[in-house]
Amino acid sequence: MHIYLSIYSIFLIAFGLYTLLISIANIIHFRNIEKKAKLHKDGELVSIIVPARNEENNLPRLLDSLLKQSYKNMEILVIDDASTDKTWEILKDYAKKDSRLRIFQSDPKIKRARNGKINALLQLIGHAEGKYLYATDADTEHKKDAVAFAYSVMKDRNLDIISGFPKEKCESYLGSVNMSAMILTLTCIPHFLARFISIPAFSVAIGQFIMMKKDSYYEVGGYESIKDKTCDDMSIANRFVKCGKKYHFISIADHVSCNMYNERKQAFNGIARSVSGTVPMSFAAIPIVAVILVLFLHIIIGPLFSICYPLWNTYFLQMEMITFGWVAFYFAWYLCCTECGIPASVALSCPLAIFQTAMMYLYGLNIKLRGKSFIWKGRQI
Repeated sequence: MHIYLSIYSIFLIAFGLYTLLISIANIIHFRNIEKKAKLHKDGELVSIIVPARNEENNLPRLLDSLLKQSYKNMEILVIDDASTDKTWEILKDYAKKDSRLRIFQSDPKIKRARNGKINALLQLIGHAEGKYLYATDADTEHKKDAVAFAYSVMKDRNLDIISGFPKEKCESYLGSVNMSAMILTLTCIPHFLARFISIPAFSVAIGQFIMMKKDSYYEVGGYESIKDKTCDDMSIANRFVKCGKKYHFISIADHVSCNMYNERKQAFNGIARSVSGTVPMSFAAIPIVAVILVLFLHIIIGPLFSICYPLWNTYFLQMEMITFGWVAFYFAWYLCCTECGIPASVALSCPLAIFQTAMMYLYGLNIKLRGKSFIWKGRQI
């Protein structure tokens, strides 16, 4: 027991301090970007790219927010990706009202990618005339300075690609907890170092908000180069960084919100798909990932050790280190959740979110090893 508690306490205090320092540094980095951004409301043409599949309930909110943007020089391109609802009718109505909106329908005969969303994007981006591509999803909503802010960050810092966490909305508490699993990328990845070094493994992107220089997009091969990937957003960011392009992950929660999932099961399956596209899913990777999962699950039981301290009062130092470690990690988690606009009730559910993340990985691994596919928007990917 003494050896186990000693190893566990050293790991937990080291991990807790690491995540707390990384989280604080990332938050300072995000806020400096926001503070120093000079809001350009006019400039080079920005092409807003939106794939839409069965989005009749979300399109009016999205289009209303995009058409009210303070940034002047922009066009909005939306592709109806084989919808079976009133998506196309809504697009036609909006296109009649504003010439900045150009609408397209995907060609079912064209299969340039296994992933349905990538296939739609490949058909759409060729029509973009802007120097910058602002890719977003149909279930998002953008405050009036969202495009201006993103353009300003890209322009002032001479970046090739940026992404960030929108404010995620979900009616289900458990669904929100599942979605908060993405906060791990803020507590563990030093995004503030992107100014100095480029490490593909540290590149993170959220498909609800990605902005790219169009020239850089084509130079790295664009979505064509990742057409067989499950997770399009993480893969395109990784591709940019591998090719030596300038990348930043920023805080976008004050400018973009998303209502991607309405209930727990949707959120679980959706985030599991993202996890499968980020973490290796193969027999060779199982031993390493198994160790990581065990370590993360030990974070969950940290509070239990502190509660049971009276039973092990001969291990005073180890118990103190364990308590400090999990408190530091949970505080880091809470800070990052607050930065992303996640409600306190969800932020305080960190142990459940960590457990669910482990379950998502195992779920995705099970699908991959059985040769099955994720179902997304009614399609296999």
